[in-house]
Amino acid sequence: MPVYTSHPADYDPRKLAQRIREERQRRGLTLQDLARRSSISTARLSQIENEHHMLDMRQAVAIAESLGVPLDVFLPADIVLPYQVTRHGDAQTGAPRELFVLGDSDGEREAAPNLYWPLADGFVGRHLEPLRGRILPSDSPRFCYHHESEFVFVLKGSVEFSMRTPQGLRPETLLRGDCVYFRSSVPHALRSLEAEPADTLHVLCGLTPMTMGRDRRALRAPAYVDGDGDPSGALGRQLALHRQAWGWTVKEVARIAGLKEWQIEQIERGRRSVPLGVMVKLARAFGLPVRELVRNIRGDGPWYRIQRSAEIPTLRARKRREATDRPEAPTPNSFHSLAGGYPTRHMHPYLIKVRNMNDETLTPHEHHGEEFLHVLEGQLEVTTYAEEQEVREVLQPGDSVYLDSSVPHFVRGETRNPLSETSALVLDVFWCPLGESYLFEE
Repeated sequence: MPVYTSHPADYDPRKLAQRIREERQRRGLTLQDLARRSSISTARLSQIENEHHMLDMRQAVAIAESLGVPLDVFLPADIVLPYQVTRHGDAQTGAPRELFVLGDSDGEREAAPNLYWPLADGFVGRHLEPLRGRILPSDSPRFCYHHESEFVFVLKGSVEFSMRTPQGLRPETLLRGDCVYFRSSVPHALRSLEAEPADTLHVLCGLTPMTMGRDRRALRAPAYVDGDGDPSGALGRQLALHRQAWGWTVKEVARIAGLKEWQIEQIERGRRSVPLGVMVKLARAFGLPVRELVRNIRGDGPWYRIQRSAEIPTLRARKRREATDRPEAPTPNSFHSLAGGYPTRHMHPYLIKVRNMNDETLTPHEHHGEEFLHVLEGQLEVTTYAEEQEVREVLQPGDSVYLDSSVPHFVRGETRNPLSETSALVLDVFWCPLGESYLFEE
């Protein structure tokens, strides 16, 4: 689950041209010699070495083979980092993401009005997708659905959260500091209740990693059954959504699953009851656990859990199973669950009051899974390791970091206010395949 530092790297023809010239001269070759070996003209090689022509992949392979060097000599160096930092000032500078809503006709899609910016896009293979949201005012809510679950924290303004459950429409008002954890594959909508847009923090979660190339936000049909309806239709829609997300045809799915094309078509249209053995084949074809295909084919609640900001100070602190502080720490960090009571969670949002003031009271720790931390208040220093070297990043309010938490790490806060009870206030969303009880005591 790394971040590859070559992804944002710029192509630098100066260094590349110099490397080619040095390798050629080190072997005692003239431009004419290299031209004969590589089947690239002397004039073109001269242009490449003098930065008048940008090397393409075919030429790079030919030159590397002619010089007897690996191709990656001509590529940006990769340093694999187990974390990604996103600064507040950079969080909303790129192109926003789109979630999709149903159009007026069946299967039609249109972009939802709200805007979302990714906060950990460079982190490959992550299970969480953190986003910064700008929720716009609207006369009527527009519904979307995606992934399996979502956590939303209101940073600024007030928001109406609406969910279209099998039991009817449920609108809720969320104020600054309120948060909601909900089943996001059920149609839901967010809109600002004020004249100005609201700022929000979103963390989306699925059972499988956020894989590049899969449009997991472009779901087009509700994935549950109303009342006592036939589950075949819901399961068929779910399978069609996964097929479309992978960009596969019915023929490709049939071949991979060992089924007939007409069987896949009937299943997707809800015209065929799916035997459990066939369901297992389809789940294997998509590389999914069976439960992800059937998780919402019944209309059972609860659908969401709201945590009001006024109640957060009264939340009981939970103790980490693996200590993050040394025994002599005078005021250890405290962890408060923001989704307590919501069943079958796969991510675990917490508010952390970081009280430690010096390194001597901290101990590096590691655990299975991943973490997304967002600084609400104060200053947070994050220490982890990359390429066997200790690295430290200082985060200010609005900054965030995505961590591979299996790498040793620790955090500490710092404040100039001697009267403050906490050094930093941090939202920390954990994803752990071993569950919440692996991380925290009851």
